[in-house]
Amino acid sequence: MSDYAYQIKGALENAQGQFIGLRVLVCDVNNFEIVDVPAEVLDKEITRFLQFRLKVTEVIDIQRLPIPIQNKIRAPLGRWLDYWVVKNFYGNFGNREGTNT
Repeated sequence: MSDYAYQIKGALENAQGQFIGLRVLVCDVNNFEIVDVPAEVLDKEITRFLQFRLKVTEVIDIQRLPIPIQNKIRAPLGRWLDYWVVKNFYGNFGNREGTNT
């Protein structure tokens, strides 16, 4: 796996205010992209939690959430981004179920 870094820039909501994903900045030595990661990457419990937080506050700072919540966001996000980076920065190596980009 190639080395890359990412930063969660914010939550994405639809017109009705429902959480639909995360906007993530992804970069490596040669590439720099903003990626919209669908909410389906996260489990339903975390999706509901983020939806609740968005109703109470306009901004979610992932680094200020409890560590167990951060881990439940970062682990599936990291797996999804691993695949995305290889596919989009280094070329497609076949479609994998559950990814639409």
